[in-house]
Parts: sequence; C-alpha cells; structure tokens
Amino acid sequence: MKDRQVEHHDGWASRIGLILAVASGAIGLGNFLRFPGQAAQNGGGAFMVPYIISFLILGIPVCLAEWTMGRMGGKHGHSTPFIFREYLKGFPLKLSGTIGVMIPVMIYVYYVFIESWCLAYAYYFLTGQMSLNATTQDEMTKQASTFFLHLTGADANGSSFQSPIIVFFLLCVLFNFLLVYRGLSKGLEAFAKIAMPLMGICATIILIRVLTIPGIESGLAVMWNPDWSKLTQPKVWISAAGQIFFSLSTGFGIALVFSSFLKKKDDVVLSSLSSASLNEFAEVVFGGMITIPVAFLFLGMQATSFGTFGMGFIALPSVFGMMPGGDFFGGLWFFVLFLAAITSSVTMLQPGILFLEEGFHVGRRKSSLILFLFTFLLCLPIIYFNKDFAALDIADFYIGTIMIYILASIQIFIFVFKIGVEKGVKDANEGSLIPFPKSIQFVLKYITPWFLLFIFVSFCYMNLPEYLDKMNPEVMGLLAENKGENVEDAKTKATVARSVVIGLFLIYGFIYILVSKALDHKKDKVVL
Repeated sequence: MKDRQVEHHDGWASRIGLILAVASGAIGLGNFLRFPGQAAQNGGGAFMVPYIISFLILGIPVCLAEWTMGRMGGKHGHSTPFIFREYLKGFPLKLSGTIGVMIPVMIYVYYVFIESWCLAYAYYFLTGQMSLNATTQDEMTKQASTFFLHLTGADANGSSFQSPIIVFFLLCVLFNFLLVYRGLSKGLEAFAKIAMPLMGICATIILIRVLTIPGIESGLAVMWNPDWSKLTQPKVWISAAGQIFFSLSTGFGIALVFSSFLKKKDDVVLSSLSSASLNEFAEVVFGGMITIPVAFLFLGMQATSFGTFGMGFIALPSVFGMMPGGDFFGGLWFFVLFLAAITSSVTMLQPGILFLEEGFHVGRRKSSLILFLFTFLLCLPIIYFNKDFAALDIADFYIGTIMIYILASIQIFIFVFKIGVEKGVKDANEGSLIPFPKSIQFVLKYITPWFLLFIFVSFCYMNLPEYLDKMNPEVMGLLAENKGENVEDAKTKATVARSVVIGLFLIYGFIYILVSKALDHKKDKVVL
C-alpha cells in the first residue's frame, strides 16, 4: 500500500508555541499534587537523588526519542497509527496504533473530572464559601475531608450528580472542546501562550507568600534535611522513576503527535530539552517548594499520611484555612491547579481529533463533536461510581500506569532496535540548534530500554496483585469483614472495578477496529 500523503492545514505558528504546548501537556496535576506526595512519603530531599537519576536516564532520553520519531514519521500523518507506519506494519502496527489513540482519550475521560475539582475549589475559596472555621487542626482537617467527599461524590455512588461538582464538570468539558474546536495554532497554542505564563506568575506569588510565613524554615527542612536511609528501599527508587515517567507525560504519545508537524529544518533536540526542563522547573520549584514545606509546617508529620488526593484536597485546604489570607491564596493555588489541569487535558484530546480527521476524512468540526459525545458518555460511569474513587482508581491504574508504560517501552525499543540510535541521532541533528548529547546516546543505547523494562516489571510485581484483588468481590468482601468494614460496600466496589476493566477491553477492541479500518483504507491522499 502506498504511503498516505496528508495535506494538513493546521500546525504550529511558532517554535515557542510548540514548546509551550508540549510543556503545558506535561505540566499538570502530577507536578503539583503527585510529586509533593511522593517526596513527602519517600524521604523528602532524599527522594531527589533517585528522581534526578531517573530524569537523566529515563526522562531526557525518552523525550528526545519521542520528538525525533514524531518528526520522522510525520510524512505519513499526524496521529499515532500513521506515524508508526514509518516503523511498523501489520498486527504490531495496529496494536501499537490503538494504544496510542486510546491512552490520551481515556486519560482525559477521568482527568477532566479531577480538573473540575480544582475549578470548584478555586471558586469556593475565592468566594469565601469553604467554611473551614474550626479552632483546632484535627477539626479543620475533618471539615476539609467532609467537604471534599461531599463535593466529589466520593461518599456514595451517584451522589456526584446531586453535587455542585457536576456544574463545574460541565464547564470544564465545554471549555476543553471550545479550545479543541479552534485547532492547534488558534486553540491549544494560543491558550498555552497565555496560560503558561499566567500559571507561572500565580505560582510565584504563592511561593513568595509561603516563603514569608513565620517558621517556614521548619517545613523547608523536610526537603533540605533528607532522610538518607530511605535510599536503601527499592520502593523509593521505583517511585522516583515512576514520577518522572508520569510527570513528563512519557508514553502518552502526545509529544510524538505534536512533533510530527515539524519539518527537517525544525529543531527537535533543543525543543524537547526545553519542554522537559520547563516541566521539571514547575514540578520541583513550585510543586515541591510550596506544597511540602507549608503542609509540614502546619500539619507536621501527619502530612505524610495523606495520599495524592488527600494532600491536595484535604491537607492543603486545611492549611489555607489556618493561614492569614487563606481564602485568597487558596483560591489562587487551586486556580494554578486548574490551569495546569486544563492545559494538559486539552492536549489529550488532540491525538483523537487528528486520528478521526486523518483516518476517516472527518473535518475538525465533526470530529470534535464525535469525540465530545464519546468522551462525555464515558465520563458518566466514572462520575457515578465514585464512592471511594473506585472507578477512577482502576481506570487510572490500567490506562494511566500500565498502558503508558507499554507505549513508552514500544517507542524506545523502536528507536533503539528498529531505527538504530546512530540513525536516529543523525536525523535528530538535522535542523537542530544544538547537537544530540553524546552522553544521552550512550544511555539510550545501553541503559534506558532495560531500565524501562525493570521499572515496568517491578511496578507490576508490587502493584498488580493488589489491583487484581480489587476486582474480586469475594476477596474484597473477606478483607472488609476482617477489618470490620461494610462487606456489601467492598463487594460493590470490586464489581465496579471489574466492570471498568471489562469496559476498557471493549473500548480497546472498538478503537482497534477503527484503527484497522483507517490503516487499511486504500485512498492515497487525505485532504483535511
């Protein structure tokens, strides 16, 4: 079959716009919520040692490979299945292409719900409606926890639809699709050029406020007086590598898609390094220097007991409730989280839009509507079955963890063993403002593929059995009985988890059929 020649009337207006767009896709809730939680639970500053090592041997090499492969495969099209036509064929192409289409779309399905929490919190803080007026720390935390559970509907299945959160959710969905509808340059790129600087300004204001809080040095000590004993624990190293993986959106296929619009004369080396550096700056400086010190200052070692959601939506609101000017700074902080979330969620929709445009000759207006209806319908069960975040948790594990690991590994193994590091580096250096670092070439060739494989196997070994148990009503019922918890609730959560996994398999099969039909199409030219 002849290579499909694609005429595409959309693209990037500027290199800085592309860098900001890719960085905005990576800078999200993982930077401001997940990173502080991981660092707090894994030795504070000690966590930075495996974190930086993982950034050098996993983060940078994978980013460079993604950008290079995207530009190389862009002559076939701008969605993952067509980009992969440069390197794969037959069943492996369809399998990988389906994963590339499914991951960003399905992550968006539950990510936009969490995004609505950030918007809601910003609204309630700025309008003075949080009502966190307890006199003791424990009472404040309890109030914040009750507010969070009621608002998000995590206290009972179906209660989300009776909560104001559904209004904020609909606003987020509408805003996302308005931006997608406008295309890459007029929508995502234009928004990123405004949102990224605004996010930086707001985060800087909060950082200055945090650093001027009396006694903040005791909170900073958690980061700068690390618990080095944690480095002997394998879990800490796996957690650090996983954080880099999620933080850079490695394996989402987004950078692969966006870089496919670049020509040979366009830079990929400096651009990929710039977007990765922006992401790390936001994560370490804003995520680490704001959340961790202020949480430990006000909550002490109790801060380590909060998970990712607990740190972001219970611990920090409690902190803002106790500090002077808390309503303003709390509102500003959650506005930063909202900007981080929406710049990420908008990028997640682009691969799906491009696939519909290229694979089925569907214009942006119609493809936006199709994807809007498809994702909106899939959001509803995630929102409805939200007691203890049962559906969201399972979807995030299998899509936001397992599948992105698989896609990132596919990309690296293609770059190293199919393209060849030497050939890939030669292509990357064409039009680049700086040469491909020789040290990264060595790391890519001899370390990164096996490090990825080790992390994936280790992560599955440590986490997969627990998640398999979560789908077994009998096992979960027995565990609940032993803990003195509600057995029927536990069985219901297990049934929900099993249903989500079955649903994901069905969605994968549906997208596989679409990808197969698109790739098997006989037309030589697609006009978009």
